[in-house]
Amino acid sequence: MSPIFPYITNFKEIIDVSKDYINEYWFENLNLRGSYKQTILKYIEDKYPNLIDEYDKIYNKKNKDYWVKLSKEIDKYCKEKGINYINYFYHEELVKNNSF
Repeated sequence: MSPIFPYITNFKEIIDVSKDYINEYWFENLNLRGSYKQTILKYIEDKYPNLIDEYDKIYNKKNKDYWVKLSKEIDKYCKEKGINYINYFYHEELVKNNSF
């Protein structure tokens, strides 16, 4: 399930309608890098103006609280439902930290 747009993507709804057809879910957060960062933030500002402050916290101020909370929600929901999953939130940091 990628990318997960903060406060927009409803992972539970997606799982509920697709779980009979999927063996394992992979979750990845919306990563904003390069030139498209401003394009996406402008889109959010235009289509979801009520979320622009939250996106500013996440993508400009680098606050990861949303992703930590969502990760816990995903973990709890998938365990309760017996759903196989892998969480790849901020996987680029994990790769950098594990490189030799």
